[in-house]
This record gives sequence, C-alpha cells and structure tokens, in this order.
Amino acid sequence: MLQLGILDYDLGQIMGYFANEWVVGWLLIITGIIAAAWLFENITDPIPILGSIFDIIKILSTYLGFFVGALNILVGYVVWVTQPNAVIVAGVLILAGFSLTMRILSKFPLGFVFALAVAVFVTFTIYGVLAPYVADPFVGGYVTQIISLKWMAVIGVVVFAIAYSLGGFLLSLVSLLGKVFSSTPISILIGLACIGVGIVVLVMPDLVGIVLPWIPPPLP
Repeated sequence: MLQLGILDYDLGQIMGYFANEWVVGWLLIITGIIAAAWLFENITDPIPILGSIFDIIKILSTYLGFFVGALNILVGYVVWVTQPNAVIVAGVLILAGFSLTMRILSKFPLGFVFALAVAVFVTFTIYGVLAPYVADPFVGGYVTQIISLKWMAVIGVVVFAIAYSLGGFLLSLVSLLGKVFSSTPISILIGLACIGVGIVVLVMPDLVGIVLPWIPPPLP
C-alpha cells in the first residue's frame, strides 16, 4: 500500500522546512516571476522559446498564483516568527501572498458568500438541535412549527441579514483592497520587489536582517 510520509509531519516540522534562506530566496524569485508574468511575457515576446514559456506562465499565473500565494503567507509567518529582524522579507512575502491569492478570491462577492455560509450553518444547527424535541409533549408543537420550511427560511434570512451587515462591510473592504493589490500594475511592482529581495536573501541575507544559522521554529 502506498504510504505518503508527508502526511505524518506536523505543522511545526513543515514550518521548520521553510526556515531556510535558500527556500525563502527561491520562493520569492518564483513568486516574483508569477506576479510580474505580464511584464515578462511582453518583454520576451520576440524571443521564441522564452516568450512561449512566459505565455504559459501568464496563463497559469492566476490559478497557480493562488497556491503559491497561500504558501507565501505561511512562509512569511515563519520568517516573522524565526527572524524578528527580517521584517522586510516577511512583509514582502505576506504582501505578495495576499496579492496572488486575491486574484481569485476578489472575483467572488466575499460578503455575500460569508453571510450565506453563516446562514446555512446556523439554520441547520438550529434544526439539528430542535428536531429531537418534536415528539416532546410540552414543546413538540412549537418545535414542529419552528423547524418547518417556512420558519427555517425566515430564520435563514434573518441570520443572513445580520451576518451580511456585520461582516459584509469588512469583507467588501478586503475584497476591494484585494482587487487593488492584484491589479496588473501593482502585481508587477510586487513581483519585481520579490525578485529583488529574493536575490538579496540568497546573496547577502544579513542585509535584510536574516541571521544565520537559521534556527527553525520550536516544535510543539
């Protein structure tokens, strides 16, 4: 039977793998290429093979960038925890991660999705809690009315309205910021910054506050 050893690792061990200047440096460079793919695709367009490569990277950048962006946020946290002086590196990683992940997330109405998820969860939870009391001689009649489709729909709408009012504005603001940071001009600037910082991390890590040897985060 095929065994996937990586599934046996805990979060601390996974984070420890990224506590390395070579991993961080190359991740920043790869992130920069993905983030600034539009620029590189236009620059290398006259070059047959290189232009084709960046054409593919540009096409895949939105979806591939989402996963790379999520990884950037994780690694940015690792840098923040293990290298307190490398604020620039951690900041660039997290900013690039936010920019790349929001390329997809900003296409969705986050406030609506959040409120709908809360409404569905609360409605089904209420139904699950009350359903066993249908046969109760004292409250069974009231419970039957409450868990009817009509009143479940009313409860769902009320919860949706409350959740949308409380969380919708904040999520809409995050979505707006995401659209700004994932726009082509900002993505190019972030990408170039990632490449620059990545090269510095590889060549002169002490210049950006990385102290070697890099001590990984303590295991739980």
